Amino acid sequence: MIPIFPHLPSANEFSRWALTAAMVERGSLEVGPEIALLGDRIADLATVNGRIYSDKAPGGSFMAVPAYALARTLVGPPAANNLRQTVTLMRLWIATLPVLLLCLFFARHGSSIEVDPDRIAFCLGAMLFGTPLFAYGLLLFSHAITAAGLFGAWLLLFGSGRSRQSVHEVTAGALLAVAAISEYPAAVPAAIMAICALPRRGVVGGMRIAAGALPFLSALAIYNHAAFGSVFALSLGFERTAQFRQLHSSFMFGMRFPSPWIALRLLLDPGKGLLLFSPVLLLGLLAIPAAWRRLERPAFWALVLPPLGLLLVYAGFANWNGGWSVGARYLVAAIPFLAYLMLLGRPRSVDSVLLGASVAAIALTSLVFPFVSPGYAFPWASFAVPLLAKGLVAPNLFHFVSRWLAIAVPFALVLAALVLAVGHRRAPGAAVGIVVWTLVGFICVAVWFPDGDGTRWYVERSYFEQLDLRTASAATVDPWTLRQIQVDRLLPPSSWPF
Repeated sequence: MIPIFPHLPSANEFSRWALTAAMVERGSLEVGPEIALLGDRIADLATVNGRIYSDKAPGGSFMAVPAYALARTLVGPPAANNLRQTVTLMRLWIATLPVLLLCLFFARHGSSIEVDPDRIAFCLGAMLFGTPLFAYGLLLFSHAITAAGLFGAWLLLFGSGRSRQSVHEVTAGALLAVAAISEYPAAVPAAIMAICALPRRGVVGGMRIAAGALPFLSALAIYNHAAFGSVFALSLGFERTAQFRQLHSSFMFGMRFPSPWIALRLLLDPGKGLLLFSPVLLLGLLAIPAAWRRLERPAFWALVLPPLGLLLVYAGFANWNGGWSVGARYLVAAIPFLAYLMLLGRPRSVDSVLLGASVAAIALTSLVFPFVSPGYAFPWASFAVPLLAKGLVAPNLFHFVSRWLAIAVPFALVLAALVLAVGHRRAPGAAVGIVVWTLVGFICVAVWFPDGDGTRWYVERSYFEQLDLRTASAATVDPWTLRQIQVDRLLPPSSWPF
């Protein structure tokens, strides 16, 4: 998959790309020239004394430097006609690779504690194809690297033996710091894990963890001072867009006291809820008693408190839904912890049904258009299927061969992975989950949420390029919308043979 849509201003991704490009190309933290290349239409920016910076936590951009440098040697300096190749390589490096490494070490650890291989396969299939981690392992967001950093640190601190203890502690500190400087709220679960490690690792171990974190935290401090005038000044305090400036102007950059209502919506909202997209994660919650019996107390608390901490942090955030995205993207870092709880739980007859339901919601949404507006409830039914019915699916290389191959191959690969995860005998249960959850989406949309916010029409005509500008006129398309699409078509990323 190469889900880089033509003319789509993926603000979260291109803000990160711009910082990496500026560092490599000009040795600068200011991103004005790079943003100009994109038509100056990226919202996720900060300004200081007229200079433009990314408003994102810089960890992902720092980590993407090797991938950008490699891409530059292959396709040259940044230009409209090579943006897709550069961003794709950066995605592979800071999103896809961390997820694959996470799964590798997850599986190795499961084997080391003598979990049944079928159970390991099921949990890996759930994590990879039945949760929003699937989408964010393909995108230049920093949720994947944050999830890998946090859970990788848990495995080193609580899932490893006494051999190479000092190396594990230093590495765990580095991973916790990478997570925190990639998504600032990840500092909360990172701190929780460091505190939980102290009874087992002692003061010396805590110092090693801190030593591992120090270089990355120092890099953040230097970045903050150079760009924003103080080691404690974060980019969120200098938003360029008035809407975001107002959002982050309150206490702790928009974070308030946790709201039970927002917490509930993060889990069950019809358009974004984590458990609505991934009901298979309920199996992780059901396995908490098994984890209590099996794990030492520090390991148990370090496993269950980080996801809870993330939920409480974002339950106090006004922009909790994360904008145009797949599911509750701010909770993606909690997914490996829930998958590990699932690993410790006992198999249930409903497992394959829940995984099938999760794969239906995640795959349909992610493989068609993984930037869904919050205005669509049950988006796999209300947003993705109507586009898919018109033969539209996210850009992939099979579009250069056949539209139908471009549609069939990605979904066939996901279905094959699902069968491997549940086994042939339980595949019918997964099929039931797919059918039932898809129908539930259609029924709920028809009865309670018949209207979205209209963005699907624009997505289809602009980012899937389904409006022929040679024949379009103000008589058939709203004049303002027509002008906007005409402007879009002039800007990168370049067209795609849908």
